[in-house]
Amino acid sequence: MPLLKLLHFMALICWCGALLYLPAMIATGSRSNDDLFYRDHAYLTRLVFNLLATPAALLAIGSGTVLFLRESIFAPWLIIKLTTVAGMVLCHALCGVLILRIDRVAEPALRRDCVLIGLLLTSLIGATLWLVLAKPF
Repeated sequence: MPLLKLLHFMALICWCGALLYLPAMIATGSRSNDDLFYRDHAYLTRLVFNLLATPAALLAIGSGTVLFLRESIFAPWLIIKLTTVAGMVLCHALCGVLILRIDRVAEPALRRDCVLIGLLLTSLIGATLWLVLAKPF
């Protein structure tokens, strides 16, 4: 059980770190006029999304599901926490959409979307952490 929690924490740290970094990477790549930089930066952004953020998300969600099913925890705070995690998954998918958009055309308007996603992610990660540590209700 402690190893499963450790796996869950490690996957969450990797996922949340990648989620906070991805909007900044996308915004940085959207304002470059250098074709070589843009191509390499777009490749690195896809690499972080596909090889770090997505596997960490799947591992965090899978191990978290096993944890709460194994311990039979069905408290109200957990339902709210799962809702915030669903919001994080939605932001993860939105980052993927922005990566696809930046591949086609470098849009300066993406920076605004990246700032909004970054702020939403910060609040969702903070709310999730508070719910886990405080366990209100």
